Amino acid sequence: MIATVRLLLALWGVVVIYIDPPEPNRLKGLIYLTLLGYCVYSVVIYFLSVRRSPILPFKSLHWIDLAWYVPLIALSNGTNSVFFYFFFFVILVASFEWGFSSGLRVTVASAVLFTIVGYVTAPARPEFQFNRFLLRPIYLLALGYLIAFWGGLQSRLRARLQLMKEVTILSNPRFGVERTIQSALESLRSSYQADSCLLILPKSQAGQPIRMYGSSHEGAYNLHRADQNSPDARNPSCEITEEVARVFLTASPAHAVIYRKGSPGEILLYDTKTGDLTKGDPKSSTFISALKGKSCFSVPVYYRAQPVGRLYIVSGARRIDYADIEFVLQVMEQVTRVLENIRLVDSLASDAAGQERRKIAQDIHDSVIQPYIGLQFGLAAVKQKLESGADVLNEVKELLALTNGEIADLRNYVGGLRRGESPRDIFVPAVRRFASKFSEATGLNVEVKASDDLPIYDRLAAELFQMIEEGLSNVRRHSTSSYAKVEIGVKDGHLEMQLINARLKRLGEVSFTPRSIADRAAALGGQTVVYADENNDTVVCVQIPL
Repeated sequence: MIATVRLLLALWGVVVIYIDPPEPNRLKGLIYLTLLGYCVYSVVIYFLSVRRSPILPFKSLHWIDLAWYVPLIALSNGTNSVFFYFFFFVILVASFEWGFSSGLRVTVASAVLFTIVGYVTAPARPEFQFNRFLLRPIYLLALGYLIAFWGGLQSRLRARLQLMKEVTILSNPRFGVERTIQSALESLRSSYQADSCLLILPKSQAGQPIRMYGSSHEGAYNLHRADQNSPDARNPSCEITEEVARVFLTASPAHAVIYRKGSPGEILLYDTKTGDLTKGDPKSSTFISALKGKSCFSVPVYYRAQPVGRLYIVSGARRIDYADIEFVLQVMEQVTRVLENIRLVDSLASDAAGQERRKIAQDIHDSVIQPYIGLQFGLAAVKQKLESGADVLNEVKELLALTNGEIADLRNYVGGLRRGESPRDIFVPAVRRFASKFSEATGLNVEVKASDDLPIYDRLAAELFQMIEEGLSNVRRHSTSSYAKVEIGVKDGHLEMQLINARLKRLGEVSFTPRSIADRAAALGGQTVVYADENNDTVVCVQIPL
């Protein structure tokens, strides 16, 4: 876009000079030659820009343009030159592309060069217009300063948006705390063109909240650092004692600090709560000697509205104002939220892993150990018959058939889940098959009463199947009942499973609650109740919200 505008300015300059030639006429040839040279230069820059050529000196192009405009103004009426307004093109480019400092330098250079050229080429009185000679440099300085200020503001806002974008991209738990902090510090250091960036945070213990600095609790701190000489280094944090940390932690945690080196130096304290500005004493600031007297600015780092650490940006090339302090506070607030999210995700992952280990233990107990207990009973019966010399071939065949059947059921169930079959299509038939084979193996009469269209999802189906296996195994081992009934249905928005068996007459009130079944139901947000019904049967009732 800039190259296109430059080319259009050059071409329209030729058109304007052709329509209305400037005075004196004897210099018309030099003006045309200079304009044609500027047109050729603009065409070359345009094509190089379109091709995105790396040889273009982008940061110097506005100075080259300024060098072209000086002879054009000198050859065309000096202070009355129509090319005077070309100066605003270079001021705009320098300001909006490279910031306030660059725009201000071009503004001052343009005003000085225009004044010198106007004075050297000024005609004798009365043709010399002194008012234009004075006013036009003032126009350049006033309007150029405004343009530089607005351009620098836009450039700064663009840099801030880029920095916030980089910090937002860091919001990924897989990066971990150390890498997130290091990347954020490097982004801050690069944005402010600083030598280094330091972050002091208390060392948090697992399962404990981050403590506020300035509290009475002593402990170690972590020092994180990003340096200009090694921006890509993944420096792990180093642990420092509280005594060393106090060198960097100011007496007032709520104050931001700006230190400008000099003799003796200047310290400004900015209250981040009230916005008040006060001067500090450089002699009482211990961090100055620790940073070898370099200029810096520092802001507190907050965690849940409490100051916990401090950030230092050392030897920045840009001058810091109060808007920068507020912005860096916002950046660090975002970073601390990211760190909190990472710690939360790590904690959830650890808890989930623990729950998964407990669930696997329950699954092994219910799905693997229980069938082996049944096999143990069968093998004990075979052993007794062998000792008595009886024929055990039929019992061995039954045990082998039971084992093969259980393996086939398990494979079919897992295979159905892998194929993506709906649990309601495979759950109830699987329960019926299991009950039938359980009856054949143990002699316990098992009845299943359930609808084939139960609203059940994957995890609920797996957990409920395990509960039924555990419940029937408990009936087989802990009672003398000759029958068991499994009823599954929906009642008041809950999936209800009842396991019913005859209660031992010698027992009084029901007092046994199966722990494994109760734990599984609680993990699903449900509850387990054991009671005696009107037939004096024991009922294990599991209710799980849908």
